[in-house]
Amino acid sequence: MNYNSPFIKMLETVANMLIVSFFWLVFSLPVITVVPASAALFHTMSKIVFGPGRGNGVFRDYLQAFKVNLKSGLILSVILILCVLVLLEGLWTGWQIYKISIWGMLYMILGVVLTLAAVLTFVNIPAVLSRFDAPVSSLLRIALYIGLKHPLRTLFSAVFLAVSVWMIGFFPLALLILPGLYTDLTRQALERDMDMFVKENGLEERED
Repeated sequence: MNYNSPFIKMLETVANMLIVSFFWLVFSLPVITVVPASAALFHTMSKIVFGPGRGNGVFRDYLQAFKVNLKSGLILSVILILCVLVLLEGLWTGWQIYKISIWGMLYMILGVVLTLAAVLTFVNIPAVLSRFDAPVSSLLRIALYIGLKHPLRTLFSAVFLAVSVWMIGFFPLALLILPGLYTDLTRQALERDMDMFVKENGLEERED
């Protein structure tokens, strides 16, 4: 059997995507670890499954990336969860006020703007965390910068993410492939953006 044939390589890629998707699911179960788990997923997909380390063990790379990203990732996970709760409550409150007062519309407009800013930021956070060793505030600024630079693409990624979550509700087994598939479809553009950001600002990236 020719192990270098395109078909065998395709099977290997699909198998690795299934493996890293499973790891992401397991490491995300505590919920508060979803950001470091997602950063490790992005790193493994970019460096091992499709990158220069292709053929190396995905578990060791995923586990190492998870450990490296854990401290900042936990803080970012807490921020993400709190932002979601506050924004949902704010939008609901604005809608209730809007029913009885025009001020509710202004309240809701502010909520929508803040929600868009949060989406543009947190969609890019796993990729940014996987590439940069920086304070949490700097990671958030980089993620927001990339989101504002390509807002339509970032919003499309957010919609794709929302559709993936919706699909999982109907087909739970999709969890075994969708995390890796989503990362694969969004990673190349994010990699280019981060490469450009590094060149423009003369930054140093985290050593793998």
